[in-house]
Amino acid sequence: MKRKKKDSGGSLDSLLDTITTVVGILIILLIVVQLGADSAVKRIVEEKKEEDSKELMELAMKQFAEQRKALIKEKEDIQLKQASQNKDQQKLIMEIAQLEKKLAEKKKEMPLAPPKLQNLREQKNKLQKDVQSMEVKFKKVKGLLATAPTPAAGQTLSKEVSLPDPKPAIAGSTPYRFLCRNGKIFPLDDVGLKESVSNTLKKAGVVPNKDKEYDAKKFLAAINGNKVGNPFFSIVAREDKDKVIRFTMERKDKSGESESQVSKSGSLYTKIITDLNPRKNYLLYEVFPDSFGVYMAARDLANQAKFPAGWKPAHRGNDWWSYDWGYRTLGRKEYLASRPKPPSKPSTGKPAPPRRPANVLD
Repeated sequence: MKRKKKDSGGSLDSLLDTITTVVGILIILLIVVQLGADSAVKRIVEEKKEEDSKELMELAMKQFAEQRKALIKEKEDIQLKQASQNKDQQKLIMEIAQLEKKLAEKKKEMPLAPPKLQNLREQKNKLQKDVQSMEVKFKKVKGLLATAPTPAAGQTLSKEVSLPDPKPAIAGSTPYRFLCRNGKIFPLDDVGLKESVSNTLKKAGVVPNKDKEYDAKKFLAAINGNKVGNPFFSIVAREDKDKVIRFTMERKDKSGESESQVSKSGSLYTKIITDLNPRKNYLLYEVFPDSFGVYMAARDLANQAKFPAGWKPAHRGNDWWSYDWGYRTLGRKEYLASRPKPPSKPSTGKPAPPRRPANVLD
């Protein structure tokens, strides 16, 4: 009978069971830890998002508050500026209303039935002068109001406008003329233009006969064909029916200086009056209704330079009246001889009215 073999070693089944159990427990723990980590990460991310959103909201509210504060300040500044402008405009309107009231009072003072025709004429002339003076002043104020710049706070647009006060110029002095039109001032220099006409005739060989009469066709061709003038005006010559050559000045629109240009140092207007002598020259201004602003600026500079000056309002269609510089055409002598002599005026026994002095200024 055979012997049973002895076991060579112990069984490992229990060890494997133990290891498997431990590994399972570790896997379960790892899963639990992983789930907890994911939850923690999500919670941290959500908390961070909430903090960032709060910071963004606070920043946006801060910017909104700053913008609102700036807008409120800008609104207050605009309101103050508007109030200042309205105040200055109201002042000008009150000045115009006062002038209108004075004009109405002057018109009411006109008598309806004076006792004598001579008295009627004298009173009518006096009242017409008063009315015209008030109307001129009223138009000046309106012109200044239309062209006045927007005033700063506390600044007034009031300007002194002197009406003509006739007085003679300095004996022996000569005039220098300016045109104020379309908001600009134009120096005429009629003396220089007259010399240009004489020089052009000499160059063209146009000479008068023994009676100092010119051939009209040659004369007009020489002057109008050569476009005689200066940077501000062109000369246009014409022959009238009385055999007299007359000259018209036509303004060049692109020339001249505005009110702001005249007031600047080194302006052309300043250079012109600087070259003149207040003892030998006086200034004359023709002022159209649209150019009182530039006239006032130019006149202020003339007063500072101590120049005698005068002005008159202009309402005609052309720039200047025509000039007669003494040129006559062929047939002038016969024309004068053929005219009937004017009848002599009967003597009324009254002294002749005093003549207006030459070179009258305001």
